[in-house]
Amino acid sequence: MWIMWIYQKIYTFVKLSLCFYVSLFVLLCITDSPVVAESDKKEQHITIILVPGLSFEEMEWLYHHASDNHLWTTGAYAAINLRSDGNYSYLNNAVSLSVGRRAVGVKDWNSFERDELVDGTKAVDLMRQWYGDDGSADLVHPYLHLLEEKMAANSYGAHIGWLGESLNEQNVFTYVIGNADTREDKERYASLFVMNKSGEANGNLYDVIVDNRDAPLGVEIDKTLVVEKLIDVQKQHERTFTVVEWGDLYRLFSEEGKIEPEHFDYLYENTLLRLEETVAMVQHLNTEVWLLSPAVNNNAYARKNQLGPLWIWKNDSNTSKATLYSETTRRTSLVSNTDIAETWVQAYIDDSLHSGSSLGNALLYKPVVEENDWSFIDFQKRLNEINYVYAKRGAVLSSYVTGLVLLLIVVSLMIWLLKDVEKWKKAAVLLLLSGVSSPFIFIIIPPVMTNSSPYLYVMLVTFLSFLLGLLITKLSKKPFSVACGLFFITLMFDVILGGYLLERSFLSYDPVIGARYYGIGNEFAGIFIVSGLLMIVPFIGKFKDHLSFKAAFTIWFKLMSVLVILLIALGSSTYGANAGASLAVSVVMFFLTIQLLLKNITWPVKLVTGFLFLFVVLVGIYALQLKAPSTHIYIAFQQLLSGDTSAIWQTIIRKVEMNIKIFRVSYWTQLFITSYFLVGLIVWRRKKQELHKQQTFMMNTCIVASLALLVLNDSGIVAAATSMFITISVCYGWSLQNSVSARANG
Repeated sequence: MWIMWIYQKIYTFVKLSLCFYVSLFVLLCITDSPVVAESDKKEQHITIILVPGLSFEEMEWLYHHASDNHLWTTGAYAAINLRSDGNYSYLNNAVSLSVGRRAVGVKDWNSFERDELVDGTKAVDLMRQWYGDDGSADLVHPYLHLLEEKMAANSYGAHIGWLGESLNEQNVFTYVIGNADTREDKERYASLFVMNKSGEANGNLYDVIVDNRDAPLGVEIDKTLVVEKLIDVQKQHERTFTVVEWGDLYRLFSEEGKIEPEHFDYLYENTLLRLEETVAMVQHLNTEVWLLSPAVNNNAYARKNQLGPLWIWKNDSNTSKATLYSETTRRTSLVSNTDIAETWVQAYIDDSLHSGSSLGNALLYKPVVEENDWSFIDFQKRLNEINYVYAKRGAVLSSYVTGLVLLLIVVSLMIWLLKDVEKWKKAAVLLLLSGVSSPFIFIIIPPVMTNSSPYLYVMLVTFLSFLLGLLITKLSKKPFSVACGLFFITLMFDVILGGYLLERSFLSYDPVIGARYYGIGNEFAGIFIVSGLLMIVPFIGKFKDHLSFKAAFTIWFKLMSVLVILLIALGSSTYGANAGASLAVSVVMFFLTIQLLLKNITWPVKLVTGFLFLFVVLVGIYALQLKAPSTHIYIAFQQLLSGDTSAIWQTIIRKVEMNIKIFRVSYWTQLFITSYFLVGLIVWRRKKQELHKQQTFMMNTCIVASLALLVLNDSGIVAAATSMFITISVCYGWSLQNSVSARANG
């Protein structure tokens, strides 16, 4: 009976499954084509109001002084990192935004109407003379070939005209309106967002600009003409992408040094109110509106307020609020310039059909459910914290690094000149312990120190580090391992809980610099690795002259347990997302395996083992990226697996160039040179003989980790400097403690 019952159940399941799949197949056949056809017919319009010179200082003024309060309490806002591959400028930033990668422009780049004169020659004639064809578009770009050559040499693999080409392929009509010309220069860069790969763009640079004797340069953009032009474009085309280059604010700032201050303030407020009126009028059209700044003004830039404002109003968001989330930065209301072009393309293109040229990800527009989730004032406070850290970072790091270098030099002199004076040895140990404790202090105090002087902040870190070192000395016989463990555990918990402390630390990543937006930066990564190794030393026990395999395996297992945690924490896309540091951990794992388990095998076998070990680790790191495939590590793996050797080679070159640049200009270089010099001196003078065998072994392991970080990391000098500082400090401390203990024991 039970066999028949099972048979009936299986038969029923198969029959129902077949019915389901047949029905699904028929449904897909019926609905597939009409859905695609319907989406092609859907009316869709996006209008970009591009305002060079706009910063969050202006946005804050508009929020508090606006005539239309409703406008600034709806939509979604965000701060954009506008960094290009060169100097901060309107042109470089606009090129980067348009290609979805960091890039730079070329001298004299501009768009021109066909009959406009360029050095006495019509632009259309220049195109015929230089290219043999003048095309049929409204706007031409005579210097296109120079920009293409610049893009070809770009290490980020940017392609000019990609955005406009992608939109045109989806039957989107692109158009540009207005300009940002100043008294000295013609500046029409909005066409970068709409032109195709041939440099062709539709638009009109002058139709919406009218004479006004009271305005800077005697001209201004007429909001009514802008709206009329948008209505005309949208009537003629069902899918449009229009960029309005609103250059009035840019022109005002270009004349600031020539305008009487009180009159400038009047013009400033009047210009912002006219911008608000323009946005409000455009918002009432059937269009999605983006207010976007490609470059902040010089005043904001000098005050380190360099993140550009972005505000988006969807067609149906007249009364709704939303947030913008970036998968590139993994932050709400903080986005990368590489996200912008990708978002525009995704608005018109089915994701399954799209293989874009951008390095970014489409922004996620999330309607706000709870009113408390949307607060521009709270956002402004967080932005002020970011700007504060960026503005004071140089002073803090220079003071801190100089202090660490002086600490190493002073302790070295104390060891070599006062080696027989016990009280100086104890003082030196306390100084070293203070230095080792300082990264922990840097993690835990930044949220409450956003308004102090940078030098006062460094003094506070120094004082608290000294107190912590003194406390640890009183409470523990293994103070250096305790200090390392305290840092390791704190950083680990912060990463797991979302990195609240890391976001705000002077030693962590900086959103304004834009090299990293999440995870564990190289400053902390080096300390994290060696701290994990050094904190476990008390649990290893003393080394005998000849370790048995069982004893060696026990030590190896303990160390590997910590290294596996480090590998997951640093390599996981969810946590550290630091490829160079995770590879450095794998080198340490291989080193320990060879030293403890395979020391007596031949070199050919060691090499084969090394390659196999590397392969396993790479597979492991790749597996750690699958949960969040938008990371730079995941992209690098995809390039590697697809055989894109040119992209990999460009990345390697970029990393080497970055290390060279850091070595020349970074504050960390002096610590790097000092710590490596002292380690070399110790090795040369064989001072390691004052250490116990397990301490010597761990010092060698940390040196390997530091060297691996130097070679494998994009800013390896930073990671190598911090890791070697901790290594040399602990080495000195152990040596002094052993000397004091030896004298006490007679």
